[in-house]
Amino acid sequence: VLNFNFSKKSGEQANKQTGKQANSNKTTMGWPFCPCCHSTLMVNRSGSIKCAVCTYESNLTALPSLPTSTTVSSETAVPLWAKSDEEQQALMASKEPTRVTVEEPCVKCNHPEVGFYTVQLRSVDEGQTVFYECPNCRYTWSINN
Repeated sequence: VLNFNFSKKSGEQANKQTGKQANSNKTTMGWPFCPCCHSTLMVNRSGSIKCAVCTYESNLTALPSLPTSTTVSSETAVPLWAKSDEEQQALMASKEPTRVTVEEPCVKCNHPEVGFYTVQLRSVDEGQTVFYECPNCRYTWSINN
């Protein structure tokens, strides 16, 4: 949680008009929530920060630093049509399907790891059907989630 100190200039002005006293000139808050009423703050293009619920106002220039967030995406899989002819032929030559594996014992031979895939066989508002396949004995079974 990022904490920032905002001065309550217009909030103090509103308090003077209503006759209420302000507790302090600065309030610590987690961005982007209003330090007075804790609702979400709105920021317009000019950098003006306003609360839609109470009279709190500030500006981005009053912030010691702007809040930032960095995300890193993983590499996406290259579609088959975008691969070279050699890569396509190698993938088509392997007839063994690749399954995601999970550490669940096989119900037939007790092998500690099985492959699985899911299929939506029932209506949309119901769960998917999970198919498990044991790489050891090739036994297949399903569970409706």
